[in-house]
Amino acid sequence: MEVGFPGLTTMRDSVQVTFEPVGIIIRVPAGITIYEAAQRAGVGIEAPCGGQGTCGKCRVLVTDGVAADPDAQEQELLTPEELAHGTRLACRAQVLEDVVVRVEATQALAAGKNLEQGRLRAVALDPDVRRYDLQLPTPTLQDQRSDFRRIADAVSDTQADLTASVGALGGLASALRGAQQQLSVITAGAELVEVRPASARGRCLGVAVDIGTSTVATYLVDLETGAQLATAAAGNPQAQFGADVISRIEYSNSNPGGLRELRAKAVEVINELMQQAVAQAGADCHDVYEVTVVGNTCMHHLFLGLEPRYLAQSPYVPVTTEPLSLGAAEVGLDIHPRGKVFCLPCIAGFVGADTVGVILASELTRRTQPVLAVDIGTNGELALWSGERLLTASCAAGPAFEGAQIEHGMRAAPGAIDHVSAVDGNLVVHTIGDQPARGICGSGLFDAMAVVLEVGLVDKTGRIVNGEVSLQLPGNLAERLQGEGPRRQIVLADSSQAANGPVTFTQRDIRELQLAKSAIRASAEMLLDHVGLSPDDLEEIQIAGAFGNFIDPASALRMGLLPDVPADRISAIGNAAGAGAILALLSRAEREYSRHIAQVAEHIELFRSAEFQTRFAEYMMFE
Repeated sequence: MEVGFPGLTTMRDSVQVTFEPVGIIIRVPAGITIYEAAQRAGVGIEAPCGGQGTCGKCRVLVTDGVAADPDAQEQELLTPEELAHGTRLACRAQVLEDVVVRVEATQALAAGKNLEQGRLRAVALDPDVRRYDLQLPTPTLQDQRSDFRRIADAVSDTQADLTASVGALGGLASALRGAQQQLSVITAGAELVEVRPASARGRCLGVAVDIGTSTVATYLVDLETGAQLATAAAGNPQAQFGADVISRIEYSNSNPGGLRELRAKAVEVINELMQQAVAQAGADCHDVYEVTVVGNTCMHHLFLGLEPRYLAQSPYVPVTTEPLSLGAAEVGLDIHPRGKVFCLPCIAGFVGADTVGVILASELTRRTQPVLAVDIGTNGELALWSGERLLTASCAAGPAFEGAQIEHGMRAAPGAIDHVSAVDGNLVVHTIGDQPARGICGSGLFDAMAVVLEVGLVDKTGRIVNGEVSLQLPGNLAERLQGEGPRRQIVLADSSQAANGPVTFTQRDIRELQLAKSAIRASAEMLLDHVGLSPDDLEEIQIAGAFGNFIDPASALRMGLLPDVPADRISAIGNAAGAGAILALLSRAEREYSRHIAQVAEHIELFRSAEFQTRFAEYMMFE
């Protein structure tokens, strides 16, 4: 497929870029980067740093043609062997003539976002979207009520003040008489959405959407039975503009049309995932009458096309935190043309509807004892229920736990190291799918950090040991140490175990993890202090998030991520944000509970306080 690029006047000033294996060809001005060409062609290349040339993740292979000589950043982040083989950083390599570029797909695993039916607590089925099967009386001279009034009166016992758009009324007369007064009627709230002959009853479906900074997940639900029919998930394509919310806000602010681009990416991936989900269920997108949406406040704003500029500026005020009910066509979602979209409320600039979803799913405020919920992601969000008050906070954990800014970090995909242990004085790694190691994902990072601390490869300051200390290590651990100073690293999987060269855990990786874990730990401890509680008072610490299911609580405690509680008080609650979106889809009472959560939550701004900075520095140490 060839993509044209308007505005090119002479072939001399343009070059052709072919992206494999997708087979997309585009002509672009000579001298732009491969990354820019990919953006124009609609080819997703993950660049957690937003194309700034600092993360080294946008690696591509130039298989034919010539790109400009590597600059200093490429020479620093790529080995001479990689450069000789044709590996380049897409955001740095400028195209000078026609080139063929191979892009490796790095889709997130949908399995990490699946919700087992048993993980979703039972609720009384009472969705906002309802179907009524009606047998209406035939009009007479004595009963000349309008067709719409007959329907409104027939459902008045359960739905007062029914309204209708012209679109819903358009085919009503013929449908009613052709069906001999036997109809299947769909309403959304107090609005008539569709009228069908009873013989063409169709399906009544809804979709819950969790827009994560890194991953987008959709859940297809039967609104008449409450059954979850299908799940589809993918990496958030906005990642090509930056791995974290601040990078995306900056892109939106500094690029004309940037907000429009970011919104289009979100809408596009949701539509694609919904199509996948309904195909799995043998349904059609027009069978979907409502979508509920959760996400952090930035993702919420970008999805709706609301300016996110002031989320990144003190005092971090959102455009809106209220729950929103919108028309699907207005938002751009490809469901029934008169379908609805309900966005759960947000709490603050960096505590969004995803946190509301977590609290909703776990019934946090209905517990009798103090409970702390931590959603570990690029933007760490915390909720503490004291037994009387609900406190929330956020912290910039960064994308390290999800593999970004880590030398060999990757998402949970085949070949990712997901567990690390020490056996008889040696490190043992396990990879997803038992394949040769390609990198390390979040759960593997937690284990790796805990294990290297335990065996003495890293001291309590986070420094990889050297000199005489390293010579005293048991087994063959000393042989896993390489480099000096900032280049010091630990080999987790050597060339015989890895797919593309050794997978290492570097000094820089450890610093990134220290920064992330210190932010979360300091935030948790300060919330406890705010209501006069200690870790011992916590009945439970809930870890939310897709990879929370795979984290070893002992590893999380050893690296100092969480307040010091017994490991059996730590539980993984999976993608509770997505579960909350499903509950809001299935029950009007749960939807109302989400409003209540947002109203009673007390947001505590921690980041700029001097005490937070002191605590942050304290928890940089490994206890």
